[in-house]
Amino acid sequence: MAVRTSAQSRNLARKQRDKWKAKRIFSIRAPRNPWQYKKIGETFGESEQFIEGRIFQTTQQEFDGDFTKMHVKLNFRIVEVINQDAITEFVGHAHQNDHIRRQIRRYRGKVDGVVDVVTNDGYLVRLKPLIVTEGRVTSSMKKVMRRTVSEIITTFGSSCTYPNLQKAILGSDIETSMVKALNPIAKVRSAVIAKSQLLKSGVVSSEGPTLDEIHAAEVKAEAELKAKKQATESEVDEAPTILEAAEAMESISEKVSQTSSEEISDEKEGIANPEEGTVSEDVDYQSMTVPQLKELLKAAGKPVSGKKSDLIERLTGE
Repeated sequence: MAVRTSAQSRNLARKQRDKWKAKRIFSIRAPRNPWQYKKIGETFGESEQFIEGRIFQTTQQEFDGDFTKMHVKLNFRIVEVINQDAITEFVGHAHQNDHIRRQIRRYRGKVDGVVDVVTNDGYLVRLKPLIVTEGRVTSSMKKVMRRTVSEIITTFGSSCTYPNLQKAILGSDIETSMVKALNPIAKVRSAVIAKSQLLKSGVVSSEGPTLDEIHAAEVKAEAELKAKKQATESEVDEAPTILEAAEAMESISEKVSQTSSEEISDEKEGIANPEEGTVSEDVDYQSMTVPQLKELLKAAGKPVSGKKSDLIERLTGE
């Protein structure tokens, strides 16, 4: 048996093709109807043949933003690849097992069943309802509840298309109908479609926007978002920073303090100037009281005796 040297191993490793470099990113999109090619995720693959048939799983909260359905898992199967877009088909959903276990407690009743429905457009879907009652129920009551739920699901499913059935499964139309019909039999805590499974595909609907229209709408929305972002950034750049604003406020406060100090000094000089021994003529001495006039005379170094008229004459120098 020939043993490879280290140099031969390195040369062989160089010749091997890096598979990750050959892989591309594909955008996973929901069905055209009713979800209008909504982008729900991404996947890697070397070519289209490796992508088709994959099952992509996500939660309903991530799909449509309903946080009350974070426990619901949605399954999409890739059926077609167009350029970089992987088009999917909704193949069913399921409630997480831990969520179902939390609903069932002692002294509560559990009723489940299996109902196969054929829609108007030829899709065969298996639905599994789950009913949880507030109290325990007998076998005869469970039988009646299963029959009632089966009639509701069969009637609703056979009268609508598969896209409408998808909306009803992920929404609350069927659940509301089941609760109303079952409450007269037993008090219902919750009634849901715990699981669904697509058994056979039917006629694919051609309603809804095309993939090119969706791409154009996405490009337009991205351009608008980019323009708004640039406008916001420019407004932020033009706005003064916190440091600049603080410096401006500090300079304004300094100017105000200087101005106020100058005004105060001017008023003092106008009231009395001891060095010159004179007082500004703009002061209204008649409105002053005698003690105020005496204070001014004391500051000017003049006598403070006499009547008010004498004090005013000394201050004005007349």
